[in-house]
Parts: sequence; structure tokens; C-alpha cells
Amino acid sequence: MKKLILLTVGLLMLAIVSACSSSSSSSNSGDGPIELKLGTKMPNESSEGEAFNRFAEIVEEKSGGELIVNVFPAEQLGKGTTQIDNMLLGTQDMYAESITYFSDYDPRAEIGTVPFLFRDFEHFQKFNTGEMGQEIYDTLVSEGIRILNTERNFRRGPYRVLVSNTPVKTVEDLEGLKIRSFESEFYSGAYESVGANPTVIAWTETYLGINQNLVNAATSPISLVWPMKFTEVAPHVTLIDEYPQEVVIAMNEEKFSSLSEEHQQILMDAANQAGEEATKKLDEEVEEHLQLMKDEHEIKIHEIDKEVWIEAFSDYHYQLEEEGRIPEGYIDQIKSIE
Repeated sequence: MKKLILLTVGLLMLAIVSACSSSSSSSNSGDGPIELKLGTKMPNESSEGEAFNRFAEIVEEKSGGELIVNVFPAEQLGKGTTQIDNMLLGTQDMYAESITYFSDYDPRAEIGTVPFLFRDFEHFQKFNTGEMGQEIYDTLVSEGIRILNTERNFRRGPYRVLVSNTPVKTVEDLEGLKIRSFESEFYSGAYESVGANPTVIAWTETYLGINQNLVNAATSPISLVWPMKFTEVAPHVTLIDEYPQEVVIAMNEEKFSSLSEEHQQILMDAANQAGEEATKKLDEEVEEHLQLMKDEHEIKIHEIDKEVWIEAFSDYHYQLEEEGRIPEGYIDQIKSIE
């Protein structure tokens, strides 16, 4: 009887120890950092690539190591649309690029690429952070996409230029010009409206396209002209500043909602801080690039009368409303933002 009691007690103690061990093991499995996967198309050595790594660094610092962002640059996780699909499926957590990449989920996200609609980056930022931008933001959230950098201060560019193998100084110089375009009906339609001949060419094939005379010109953020060596084959640089550009860090909404409010705020603060730092650094880098292009490619810089160009493109702005591609009254609403 005594042995039976001792055996029962022993089995009971073993069960208690086993339960505690199991509980401890379960608890420990959740004690490690939360790892998040961020995909981009930019290489690490680019200014934007450095900014994404800086974002990861800030997140780790602010969270005390509780959040870890692993950055996968240079399209390691696939092309843009693939990465967005991955993000929505939850196989990656974040994707950083222009908001126009999300226009499938709200066509108004592409409005920023309409040439000469926004006066400058400040005008565009007010659009994004105001009521009109909030509507796009809310729609994307409902589609499972959360924009982390709420201040929309991550500037790309910081302005756009047109590189060409012949001088382009006036709107009339666009007549018949074979200009490289990306896949956007908004964008190519705008240049067709002023007589240009836009041709869709992949960004990575733009240098070859100019060199082989498939196109005579291409537009680009000034910060990418030197890295892409465009001025080797197109030494004329026209400062057009056709539309402002930004980068957004988007996140799977379900994953974002699963985090604590503290961790959510850390991600948003880090995205805004990284954007601000990247924009300041970009201005310095562009000056260095311009000097390199002057020294090595002997570029010729041209300026435009921007008001004349805005007037030339304005008919197209309202044409978008007439065709029902954007809401009626949208253009005047944008132009009235102060």
C-alpha cells in the first residue's frame, strides 16, 4: 500500500513537472523577436536601399530588438506585382515602392504620375496627407494594404529630368519625340496629347533603347540618371520636374493588426523617420551626381518655362474626367489644395 501511495505521488509529481516544462516551452517559443520580411526592387548600395536598411535599424532600436525587419533588396522576392501578391498572401510582410504600384486596388493611386498636375512635392504631400489622400489610404487598408509612412515624406528624385540625344527646351520640341514610357495609360496618354511618341520600354533596357535609337529620350528621377549611365548616350538633361515622386512602405494589414499598438507605432515612426533622413541625404547625393555627369559626360542642362508646359498638358488632365477614368471634379479639387 505504501509503495502504491509512493508510486501515485511520483506519477503525480512527474505529471506536474511535465506540464510545467510544456508550459515553459510554449512560453519560450513566443519570447523571441517578431521577424518581418521587407522586399524592395532597389539594390542595397542605392540611396533608397540604404534608407530601407536604415528603417530596419530604427525598428530594431526602438523596439529593443522585439521587432526585426529583414530586408530583401534588388527584387530577390520577385517583381513588383509578385511581391505585392506575396504581401497580400502573407508570405512576405512588407513591400516598399511608389504608391502607383498599388493602383490595381485603387486607380486613384496612379494620379501622381499625371505630368504637370501637381505644382511641386509639397502640393503632392498635402494631397496625400489630406482628405483626398486619406480616401485612397482607407481603400487600400480595406484591400489589406497598410501604408506605414503616414507623413508621406520619403521623396524620390528629388525631381525628375528628361534625358535626350537632342535638346528639348520647349513643348514644341516634344512633337514626334520618341520618349520612353513605363506601363501607364495615364502617363503615355499625357505625352501623346502634346504630340510625343511614347514607347514602353523596361527600365533596365532604357540605356540600350536610347543607344539603339528605339527612343530619343527618357524621363527619370535625377538621382537615378548617373547610376544608370543615361547621359553617356543622352547628354542633354532638361529639368522638367513633371511630377513629384515618393516611396511608401506598405505592409500586410492583417499582420499589422496582429501586432501590439506599441509595435504598430514603432513601425510607423520608423518609416517616417527613415523617409525624412533619406530625403535630406538625397539632395546632397544629387549635387555630386550632377558634377560627375558634367565632368565625364559633358552634359548640357536645359530649363523649361514650367507654366507653359502645365498649360499644354492641362487639357489632358480634364480629359481623364471626361473619359470617366477619375471622378468628376477631381482635377479642380487637386488644383485647389493650398
